[in-house]
Amino acid sequence: VGSRGSSDGDASQPLFFHPFTHGSQVLLDEFHHVAERASSFHDGIIFTNRPIQHHERVTLKILKKEASWHGGLRVGFTSMDPSKMDPGHLPPFACPDLVMQGKTWAAVLPDQCIEEGTILTFWVDHRGRVFFRSQQEARKVPLLKGLPVRHCLWAVIDVYGQTKVVQLLGEHANDLDRSSSPVPSPVCRDYSSLPGGCAEECVICCSHEANALLRPCSHGTLCHCCAQEVFHNNRPCPFCREQIQDIVEVTIPSVKG
Repeated sequence: VGSRGSSDGDASQPLFFHPFTHGSQVLLDEFHHVAERASSFHDGIIFTNRPIQHHERVTLKILKKEASWHGGLRVGFTSMDPSKMDPGHLPPFACPDLVMQGKTWAAVLPDQCIEEGTILTFWVDHRGRVFFRSQQEARKVPLLKGLPVRHCLWAVIDVYGQTKVVQLLGEHANDLDRSSSPVPSPVCRDYSSLPGGCAEECVICCSHEANALLRPCSHGTLCHCCAQEVFHNNRPCPFCREQIQDIVEVTIPSVKG
């Protein structure tokens, strides 16, 4: 079973936040579309699960801000595959720490981009230039240049400072005036709360039922096979990052009409 993070830059594949490689303060919702920085103002780095194609838009919505801090969102791209990174060795900041390690290009967005409800999009073109656009700025604004266009490039977002919660919008959300539907809170679902017959598919392989209960955190949106792989690779729960001590395979009753 492969990791849900992918090195395939096919834009037809779903885009979401990388489920395993992110900052130590990041909490993801079960669909990996909402990222929250739990505390402090740093250690909020997140990546996309797959490389971004030239001119493909990465669209974010600011769901919550925390005014007690200073500074805001940082965005950019990296040619380092997040699936091959050690999350425990990620630096606390994208700018300048991750950038100074090389193979990462990121910039600070204007302060108006951290207001709650703001929708913004950024992309890299075929000449290695990065642009962004927001509701407050109709024209595209240059951010970076000189990116290696012949390399795979994953998007990197730093949920920093006043930026508290961000949502990755779908591929059809490039219209910045489009309002998004309500999203689940970035709190991981407890398997015991799932009604019989309503279990979802595994969020890693997306092909088997989520029939594994992780202990002690009780999160349960992985199939038993993927849960075993995560456990044997000594990785924590992909949702709360608590170390897995045991896996319980659960029999899911079918729904009778």
